[in-house]
Amino acid sequence: MAEVRTFETNAAAFEFACEHLDCSLDGGKPVLAIVLAVQGRMCTVKIANRDDKSIPTGTLNELLARTDLTHVCFSAMLDNKVSQVEPGELVLFATMPELAAAGKATVAGTIVGRVLPEYSNKSGWQPRGVEPRTKTPPSEGESLT
Repeated sequence: MAEVRTFETNAAAFEFACEHLDCSLDGGKPVLAIVLAVQGRMCTVKIANRDDKSIPTGTLNELLARTDLTHVCFSAMLDNKVSQVEPGELVLFATMPELAAAGKATVAGTIVGRVLPEYSNKSGWQPRGVEPRTKTPPSEGESLT
Protein backbone atom coordinates (compact mmCIF):
# COMPACT_ATOMS: atom_id res chain seq x y z
CA MET A 1 0.00 0.00 0.00
CA ALA A 2 1.29 3.43 -0.91
CA GLU A 3 2.24 5.67 1.96
CA VAL A 4 1.79 9.36 1.19
CA ARG A 5 3.45 12.04 3.30
CA THR A 6 2.21 15.61 3.06
CA PHE A 7 4.42 18.37 4.45
CA GLU A 8 3.23 21.68 5.83
CA THR A 9 5.98 23.65 4.10
CA ASN A 10 8.27 23.28 1.11
CA ALA A 11 11.24 23.60 3.49
CA ALA A 12 9.99 20.62 5.53
CA ALA A 13 9.63 18.55 2.35
CA PHE A 14 13.16 19.56 1.28
CA GLU A 15 14.57 18.58 4.68
CA PHE A 16 12.79 15.20 4.47
CA ALA A 17 14.33 14.55 1.04
CA CYS A 18 17.80 15.43 2.35
CA GLU A 19 17.48 13.11 5.33
CA HIS A 20 15.56 10.14 3.95
CA LEU A 21 15.78 9.89 0.16
CA ASP A 22 18.46 8.97 -2.35
CA CYS A 23 19.37 12.36 -3.83
CA SER A 24 22.08 11.09 -6.15
CA LEU A 25 22.01 12.68 -9.59
CA ASP A 26 23.73 9.67 -11.16
CA GLY A 27 22.23 8.44 -14.39
CA GLY A 28 20.30 11.65 -15.01
CA LYS A 29 17.68 10.79 -12.37
CA PRO A 30 15.75 13.91 -11.24
CA VAL A 31 15.94 14.83 -7.56
CA LEU A 32 14.14 17.36 -5.41
CA ALA A 33 15.43 20.94 -5.39
CA ILE A 34 14.12 24.24 -4.09
CA VAL A 35 14.16 27.40 -6.21
CA LEU A 36 16.32 30.19 -4.77
CA ALA A 37 16.16 32.78 -7.56
CA VAL A 38 14.60 33.17 -11.01
CA GLN A 39 15.86 35.21 -13.93
CA GLY A 40 13.73 34.58 -17.01
CA ARG A 41 14.00 30.87 -17.89
CA MET A 42 17.21 30.47 -15.87
CA CYS A 43 17.03 29.62 -12.18
CA THR A 44 19.21 29.07 -9.15
CA VAL A 45 18.30 25.97 -7.15
CA LYS A 46 19.51 24.21 -4.02
CA ILE A 47 19.66 20.47 -4.70
CA ALA A 48 18.55 18.09 -1.96
CA ASN A 49 21.50 16.16 -0.52
CA ARG A 50 22.56 14.45 2.70
CA ASP A 51 25.55 16.73 3.37
CA ASP A 52 23.83 20.12 3.63
CA LYS A 53 20.08 20.52 4.06
CA SER A 54 20.22 24.30 4.62
CA ILE A 55 18.30 26.58 2.26
CA PRO A 56 20.30 29.76 1.59
CA THR A 57 18.49 33.06 1.23
CA GLY A 58 19.33 36.33 -0.47
CA THR A 59 19.23 37.98 -3.84
CA LEU A 60 20.88 36.32 -6.82
CA ASN A 61 23.88 38.66 -6.47
CA GLU A 62 24.18 37.87 -2.75
CA LEU A 63 24.05 34.15 -3.49
CA LEU A 64 26.65 34.47 -6.26
CA ALA A 65 28.98 36.37 -3.90
CA ARG A 66 28.94 33.60 -1.29
CA THR A 67 31.84 31.16 -1.33
CA ASP A 68 30.37 28.68 1.16
CA LEU A 69 27.46 27.39 -0.93
CA THR A 70 27.38 23.73 -1.90
CA HIS A 71 24.83 21.78 -3.93
CA VAL A 72 23.60 24.98 -5.57
CA CYS A 73 23.14 25.18 -9.34
CA PHE A 74 23.16 28.75 -10.66
CA SER A 75 22.30 27.70 -14.22
CA ALA A 76 19.21 25.51 -14.04
CA MET A 77 17.16 25.97 -17.18
CA LEU A 78 13.41 25.41 -17.28
CA ASP A 79 12.37 22.44 -19.40
CA ASN A 80 9.99 23.41 -22.22
CA LYS A 81 7.05 21.82 -20.36
CA VAL A 82 7.69 23.97 -17.26
CA SER A 83 6.20 27.40 -17.89
CA GLN A 84 7.50 29.27 -14.85
CA VAL A 85 8.64 28.83 -11.26
CA GLU A 86 8.82 31.05 -8.20
CA PRO A 87 11.49 31.30 -5.47
CA GLY A 88 10.70 28.88 -2.65
CA GLU A 89 8.95 26.42 -4.97
CA LEU A 90 9.82 22.71 -5.05
CA VAL A 91 11.01 21.33 -8.37
CA LEU A 92 12.61 18.24 -9.83
CA PHE A 93 16.17 18.91 -11.04
CA ALA A 94 18.27 16.75 -13.35
CA THR A 95 21.77 17.16 -14.72
CA MET A 96 23.62 15.37 -17.49
CA PRO A 97 24.90 11.96 -16.33
CA GLU A 98 28.39 12.94 -17.55
CA LEU A 99 28.45 15.94 -15.20
CA ALA A 100 27.21 13.88 -12.25
CA ALA A 101 29.81 11.19 -12.93
CA ALA A 102 32.54 13.84 -13.02
CA GLY A 103 31.33 15.30 -9.71
CA LYS A 104 30.16 18.50 -11.40
CA ALA A 105 26.41 17.99 -10.90
CA THR A 106 25.84 21.65 -9.96
CA VAL A 107 27.44 23.18 -13.07
CA ALA A 108 24.30 23.00 -15.21
CA GLY A 109 20.97 21.25 -15.18
CA THR A 110 17.31 21.33 -16.04
CA ILE A 111 14.17 21.83 -14.00
CA VAL A 112 12.00 19.03 -15.35
CA GLY A 113 8.89 19.54 -13.22
CA ARG A 114 7.16 21.40 -10.42
CA VAL A 115 6.03 19.36 -7.41
CA LEU A 116 3.88 19.62 -4.32
CA PRO A 117 5.26 19.08 -0.81
CA GLU A 118 3.73 15.60 -0.96
CA TYR A 119 5.73 12.38 -1.31
CA SER A 120 4.53 8.85 -2.07
CA ASN A 121 6.78 5.86 -1.50
CA LYS A 122 5.30 4.38 -4.71
CA SER A 123 5.27 7.30 -7.15
CA GLY A 124 7.66 9.85 -5.60
CA TRP A 125 6.99 13.58 -5.45
CA GLN A 126 3.50 14.52 -6.58
CA PRO A 127 3.40 16.85 -9.60
CA ARG A 128 1.75 20.23 -9.30
CA GLY A 129 -1.40 20.57 -11.33
CA VAL A 130 -1.17 22.73 -14.40
CA GLU A 131 -2.56 26.15 -13.66
CA PRO A 132 -5.44 27.02 -15.94
CA ARG A 133 -4.42 29.57 -18.49
CA THR A 134 -6.34 32.79 -18.36
CA LYS A 135 -9.04 32.75 -20.97
CA THR A 136 -8.48 35.15 -23.78
CA PRO A 137 -11.45 37.04 -25.07
CA PRO A 138 -12.84 35.61 -28.32
CA SER A 139 -11.43 37.02 -31.52
CA GLU A 140 -13.62 39.09 -33.78
CA GLY A 141 -16.07 36.76 -35.48
CA GLU A 142 -15.82 33.99 -32.81
CA SER A 143 -18.88 33.20 -30.78
CA LEU A 144 -18.96 33.50 -27.01
CA THR A 145 -20.59 30.06 -26.57
